[in-house]
Amino acid sequence: MYIRPADLADLDTILALDHTYDTDHVWQMSGNSTVTEQTAAFRLSKLPRLLQVQPPHDVQMLRRVLHRCDRLWVMQSAGVTRGVVGYLGMTGVPWQSTGWVPALAVLPSERRKGIATQLLRAAIAQAKTDGYHSVTVDVSTKNYPATRLMQARGFVFSGYADNYYATRDIALFWAYKIR
Repeated sequence: MYIRPADLADLDTILALDHTYDTDHVWQMSGNSTVTEQTAAFRLSKLPRLLQVQPPHDVQMLRRVLHRCDRLWVMQSAGVTRGVVGYLGMTGVPWQSTGWVPALAVLPSERRKGIATQLLRAAIAQAKTDGYHSVTVDVSTKNYPATRLMQARGFVFSGYADNYYATRDIALFWAYKIR
């Protein structure tokens, strides 16, 4: 397997990938607002059963997200349709000195094999080359596997946005500081 820049022929393959994921935990938000204080807390809650979750973007929205990315990489492998087993899209946000990752996915059958980690490393290396100080990833509060990935790879919680996705889910922002 190897990472390469995506080409236009990869777009339909990327859009056709199974973006669903299974989770048995979700992050629940609670907050308090007064004139002098704003607080928000996220608590991990175990679900009574495994839940299959649809991605926060439908195909048309994902297409628009990918077209706005400055960089799009795919993980190539022999034996899989067009060889694409995962991808990562990143766009530069120079006024915040960060590379923003709005799209990252790996085929369900290929997860937990280090593919997302390798794609994140490629994004971090590119962000460093571009002179950015960080890489930021947004993850739905329902996507516990992705939040665990971010935590395990050195990303730290850096904020949230309510009703961030078309599904009205909350996004958690995870940032990796480039040294």
